[in-house]
Amino acid sequence: MMIEPNSSFPVFIVKDLDTAKTFYSKHFGFDAVFSNEWYLHLVSKAGVQVGFLLPEQPTQPAIFKLPYSGAGVIFSLEVADVDSAFAIAQSKSLNIVLELRSEDWGQRHFCIEDPNGVHLDIVQTIESTEEYQGDYGSE
Repeated sequence: MMIEPNSSFPVFIVKDLDTAKTFYSKHFGFDAVFSNEWYLHLVSKAGVQVGFLLPEQPTQPAIFKLPYSGAGVIFSLEVADVDSAFAIAQSKSLNIVLELRSEDWGQRHFCIEDPNGVHLDIVQTIESTEEYQGDYGSE
């Protein structure tokens, strides 16, 4: 027997929920499905979910109280056309921290940093080089 997830979403502990809501709504089309003074839950039209929690909430256990440090996590968003997404990011003067590039393992991507310091990897799957093709499972 195993635990079988049926959905997943990251929750980032950040200092500004309003900024998160505005940024993800304006630039990625996320809608707020739950919002109060200390938690925000967003869902995209495609069903991608993300949550944001204010630090030091008395209702939360100690492991959920420290604010996100900006290191050690990448929030990847897969898109159908990364070149168009990059052009949009440039036109909106988003904080691009990794320029558009293609990777041998089968990704074309760029990264932006949101106003709370979360790094977003905007990704499109492309053909990998022969060196990496054996790394992909058949399922």
